[in-house]
This record gives sequence, structure tokens and C-alpha cells, in this order.
Amino acid sequence: MYGLGSLVTKAARFFPNRMAVADEDGSLSYLELNDMVNRTANYLVSQGFVKGSRMAFLCDNCKEFAVMYLATQKVGIVAVLLNYRATRDELSRDVRRSHCEAIFYAPKWKDIISERCLGGSDVRLCISFGGDMPFGHLSLEHMCELSEGTEPEVEISETDISTILYTSGSTGLSKGVVRTHRMSCEYAMQIAAEHEYYKTEPICILSHSPLFHTGGLSMLMKALVLSGSYVGVNGVSPEHMAPLIEKYHVNQFFLVPPVNIMRLSGSPAMQEHDVSSVKHIWATGGKLSTEYVRTMLELFPGARVKTSYGGTEFCAASSISFILSPDEVEDNAELIDSAGCIGMFVDVRLIDENGKDVAQGQPGELIVSSPFVMKEYLDDPVETEKVLIDGWYHTGDVFRIDPNGLLHFLDRKSAMIKTGGENVYPNEVESVLREHPDIVDCAVVGLPDAKWGEAVAAAIVPGPHGVDLKDVADFAKRKLAGFRKPRYYLLLDSLPRMASAKIDRRALLDSDKYKFIPASDIA
Repeated sequence: MYGLGSLVTKAARFFPNRMAVADEDGSLSYLELNDMVNRTANYLVSQGFVKGSRMAFLCDNCKEFAVMYLATQKVGIVAVLLNYRATRDELSRDVRRSHCEAIFYAPKWKDIISERCLGGSDVRLCISFGGDMPFGHLSLEHMCELSEGTEPEVEISETDISTILYTSGSTGLSKGVVRTHRMSCEYAMQIAAEHEYYKTEPICILSHSPLFHTGGLSMLMKALVLSGSYVGVNGVSPEHMAPLIEKYHVNQFFLVPPVNIMRLSGSPAMQEHDVSSVKHIWATGGKLSTEYVRTMLELFPGARVKTSYGGTEFCAASSISFILSPDEVEDNAELIDSAGCIGMFVDVRLIDENGKDVAQGQPGELIVSSPFVMKEYLDDPVETEKVLIDGWYHTGDVFRIDPNGLLHFLDRKSAMIKTGGENVYPNEVESVLREHPDIVDCAVVGLPDAKWGEAVAAAIVPGPHGVDLKDVADFAKRKLAGFRKPRYYLLLDSLPRMASAKIDRRALLDSDKYKFIPASDIA
């Protein structure tokens, strides 16, 4: 047996009573999970679904997602993971263009599915769970009642397609990223290889990252490959997270982006519940800062902190984890700023605009070669050829490598601001602004400017006590070179973000919605 589906079979044999997956409504042991997975898979086969058939998922983080996803993996059905934050028209489009024959959805999206948004698609079976079904739809529970719990007899090959995930569309129309079973399994092995303690202490991971996103799915995969436990929550809410940490003795916490730690800080729920079991925090999807790390250590004393860099098309390229005392945080700012070292099964290069390797310390586009680079973009050979060149995936992200081999993210090539003949990477400015004690988060963009071509503009999210923009402007003058200092500012309650949790800088360029003010007008 091969593929992610085999992981639950093995775990059920060796750890039948260990908790496999949980959410706010309950949990399943590995024995229970494997039985439901087999029954679901066998039912799908009985209905004519074969290797290569495709099923859309419109589902948040829950036990039922794990059941259906692993069922597809056991019998070679391709799981098409849809972004439930997309519009109805976008969802309908993605179901049609991925040629899905079935759709699995959580009850909260019943109205979208029942309003015939699937018209013109290949969908012939709609499946949900946990309540009354619209006419003609089938419940997961009923499927399990109708079939046997024996292991399906479907041979899975490493070249078979496992999963299709859609990108967040930061450069236009979202693209379907095609992953094979080999890619999925190899990445699961990489995650396992980076973990040191699973044989002496079973892991229990709590994740709020959506399972349609590569980060969220990775946490489920990590739990499975280490025969550990996955606890899924939806959204960053200390009132929901803290009781689950206490109930299930969660020892690993996945946080995307790292700024979300500030939403937990000071919450009464984090004080009222015992969260001392958390010993490992994986914070990614954005830059760490010394303030974020200090806050993590205040909430979870002694925890190991991990950060990483990756993407839907190539999973992960680098990571690092460290244990620091609160007193050591300031002295390790360069370490905290980094995206870590390259992964053990990964090779990366930094290249210039001519495809030549840059000298150490110089900025260059990061390109990746590894067993878990995507196969292709779905039905899009033109876009595939643009990014997959001679076995290397071109990320479009600019990095530098320091003398210690640590990778430092500068920014997207497309985000670079050209101002007065100088190149400014927004992330360099953001990292400095985040050092201001009254700034929780920020985003930097380039605004059209008659004098400079583009001018640096900063959107600021203040802390709970507010922020004085004049003080921020003075801070920027002291800390930044003249061409890097923001010439425009904007205060926001929160930054616009894409489904991947990355900052949506394009949205900030909407001058009708976001009104930046010149730094010269700040009294």
C-alpha cells in the first residue's frame, strides 16, 4: 500500500486507541478513523468512482474533512481543495474547470451548494454531514452505514495525482497546483525528518490554518506520518483554542501568520486554562519579530519556536527552530529575522535576472529543486513553463543568504518599489517598522509619485494603546535610509489578507478604499 491513505492504516494497527483527529465537537481514534475512511472509500468505489476521478472539497477544519480526504487518498480519487473564502462564482468556476464528479461540503455551505451553483459542472454526487441533507444529497454517516470497513483493494502509484490545491491568486486568476502521491508522501517524510521527539512523546498539533491551504494540510500530514493527533479549529480565537489545548494536552501549535500571537496575548482565556503542555510553536506565513517571539515565550514559557518558508507549488524550502530565553531574544534578532536553512531534501539557488547565481550576501530570486515541487498547473502548460525551468521552480521571491547559511526573505520581485532610481524591498522597511513598540503589524507598498516614480507608503496596525504617526515618522527617519523611509502613512485596524494569510498588498493600492496621507502632513 502506498500514499497518505496508508498512514492511517498503519497507525490503526499500531496505535488503535490513540486519538487521531479532533475538533470542537469531539474526536476519533485511529481505529475509528480508519474504519470510517475505509467505509467511505468503499462506498465511493461502489458508485463508480475510480482512480483519477475528482472530488471537490468545500470544508473547514474538522474530523469529517480528514475522513473524506483520506478516503480519496486510499482509492486514488483526486481531492480538489477549494478556498471557501472565494466568491460563489469563483467556487463554481473552479469546480467546473477541475472537472469534479463529486463535492464534499460542510453544512455551513449548504445554501451555496443547494442554489445550483454547480450548474454546467460534472458533479453527480453531493456529500455533507451532521444534519438534514438537501434533497438528493448524501450524508457521510449514511455512506458509512451502507458499506464495509475492509481495506479497499486499489493500487496507488507514486505518479498518480493525489491533490489539487488552488493558489491564492496573488498574481491574478488562481491556479490549480497538481500534486502527485509521491510529492505528498515525500513532503510528509521531510516534516517527519525534522521532528525529533515523536517516539518518546506522541505529538498533538493544534492548527487554525485552513485545510485547503498548504500550511494547514501539512499539519494534518505531519500528525499522520508521526502517528500523532491533529486538532482543528477555525479562526484565531483564544476562547476556542485554550480549552482545546487543555483538553487534549496539545504540545504543538501552528500559527499563521506570526502576528496572530498578539491576538492571544492578554486574553483571559489563555490565563483561565492550562496551556502549559505547548512546547513547540510553528509560526510561518509571515515574518517573525523579536516582539512576537517574546510574546510567544510569555504565553508558552520554554517553548521551541520554529519558522519556515514555503509555498503551494513547492511545499517548503527552508526552516529553523530554536529555544531562546526571554533575555536572549534581542541578541538573536538576525536568527529570528531569517527563514532558516534549506531543508534536508531540498536544493535552492539565488539567481539574478539573467539566471546566473549571485554572490553570497547579494539579493537574488530563490529557485527550488526538490521531490515535492508540483507536477504542473492544472491544464495550464503556458504558466507551468514560466515557473518550472530545467527542473527548478522559480518562486518570484527575493532572498539573501547570510554567512551562517540562513535565508532572509526580502520580498516578491513584483513587490519591489523603484523610487528615485533606488530599489526598495517592502519587507526590509516592514521589519524595521515592526520594531516600534506601538506597531503590531504593517505593510509597505509603492504609490505612484510624480517626483520619485514610486513613493514608499506604510499601512500601520497600531497596538491596543494606539500610535502617534509623528513618532513613527521620526522613528523611520532614525532607522531607515532616506530613500527607504515612508513618504505616506495609513492607520488600519487590520491589514487585508489573502486566503493564504499573506498580506494582500494589491488591495492596499485601491485609492478609493485606502487613503494614505503624506508624511509631510503629519503634525
